[in-house]
Amino acid sequence: MEKRMSLTTKMLIALLLGIAAGFILQQVPRGTVRDVYIIGGVLMFFGELFLNLIWMIVIPLIFFSIIVGVTALGDPQRVGRVGGKLTLIYILSTVPAIGAAMFFGTVLNPAAGLTIDTVAAFGITPTIAAAPPLVNTLLNIVPRNPFAALTGTATLQVIFIAILIGFALVAVGEAANPAKKLFEALNEVMLKITGWVMKIAPIGVFALIARSFANLPLSAIFALLGFVAVVWIALAFHAIVVYGGAMKVFVGTDPYTGKSVSYRTMVKKAAPAAAFAFSSASSAATLPVTMRCARNMGFSKEMSSLAFPVGVTLNMDGTGIFQGVAIVFLATLYGLELSLGHILTVLLTATLATVGTAGVPGAGMIMLSVVLASIGMPIEAIALIFGIDRIVDMPRTAINVCGDFIYSMIVAKPEGLIDWEQFNSDTDITDVV
Repeated sequence: MEKRMSLTTKMLIALLLGIAAGFILQQVPRGTVRDVYIIGGVLMFFGELFLNLIWMIVIPLIFFSIIVGVTALGDPQRVGRVGGKLTLIYILSTVPAIGAAMFFGTVLNPAAGLTIDTVAAFGITPTIAAAPPLVNTLLNIVPRNPFAALTGTATLQVIFIAILIGFALVAVGEAANPAKKLFEALNEVMLKITGWVMKIAPIGVFALIARSFANLPLSAIFALLGFVAVVWIALAFHAIVVYGGAMKVFVGTDPYTGKSVSYRTMVKKAAPAAAFAFSSASSAATLPVTMRCARNMGFSKEMSSLAFPVGVTLNMDGTGIFQGVAIVFLATLYGLELSLGHILTVLLTATLATVGTAGVPGAGMIMLSVVLASIGMPIEAIALIFGIDRIVDMPRTAINVCGDFIYSMIVAKPEGLIDWEQFNSDTDITDVV
């Protein structure tokens, strides 16, 4: 029997072909064929169609999966223990990520050779939505109208409602069994729909990435190459050193093989999610792919149903790294010497700002305005890096998604919520479901 190409291979091929197609289109003279029929027509249609399908299933998937995850764990104390550990790790991990990013930004000095006059050269006047105060972010976790929350994209509100319903179902006991079975069935329905959508994922990834690279302003890329390089270096350091070290120290030995848990295996099985996160620049839109990769990695249904939807909102290492480098870059450009007080303020504000950041493209830019304001810098400084945000948004989103797997594994192992035989298996269960 001929072996089918895995989802990982298809996604990576689509990603590479999309990058190549994007750069080829940059060499084609602008005109109706290139801009209207190819980029604004075919690529736009298939890319947006795929994103619409993804967004169609994201909120129901978060809602049903968290309810099932909470009720499956059963014991409210266990839910609180697992959820508390995840929340603490997700939030606290952002602090060293931002600190390391500021270190790279300071040492490599990406603003060297640029002046404030560079802003005018780009002619960029973006409209940045005002970031809400932190107290509003916290208050908005509890929706006044739960039905309105479920029809929007406020993931924190959806998570709150789902956890509340899950706890209530557990507290009610046997009388709630019919409702539990209903939510389990609806969750299975959403997973089946997700499977259908994933069959066309490579086409969507190709269209999205080709369109993005075809529209990148080359002048901005060359002028701000130092900034882009430092962000990518900081992200690579975090992915290899921090994530690799976290697995070795906090996950340790694989009970199935008796050896250290393979970081390479984790990366291989997380590759479809990372590839889609890179192309879409949206951790929320990537959630269906992330959930399927989690199953393939051996995470139990209850663990994956709880950990990864929460990670979409709370785990923002990549976004924090971007903000750390951006602050140093813009401060240097504006002639602001960052004091210890500035640095501590950035660490605190950036960490808090990332909590509740929407997992959608460009959300990091909105949160960056909060950090800039906290140290007295003009929000208009964002204009300089706005035009090339997509180049750093894609890899930072991939880092956010990969971090979900690492931190979930740290919490899941002592709770016995990982099938280590499946983790080491070459069988891709996501292709046979």
